[in-house]
Amino acid sequence: MQMKSYCFTCEIDEQLGETSLEDYEVKNGMKPVWINVHDAIKHNLDTIDNSDKKGMSIERETFLLLMIRDELLAVSN
Repeated sequence: MQMKSYCFTCEIDEQLGETSLEDYEVKNGMKPVWINVHDAIKHNLDTIDNSDKKGMSIERETFLLLMIRDELLAVSN
């Protein structure tokens, strides 16, 4: 499988709207939460190593989180 992913930076409002999860997201126990990027990376790496419910997108998401940490956060510090 080959996939193109496009990523954008944005500013967010203080109040977020309602979430509309896909069926597979609900089945995988996904839920939106605010989390520190370092904690998110640690969680994803632990999930990759230890969970049978990790899904196919977690490696891509972890790659992006690592890029955010290394490139975007490094610029703002």
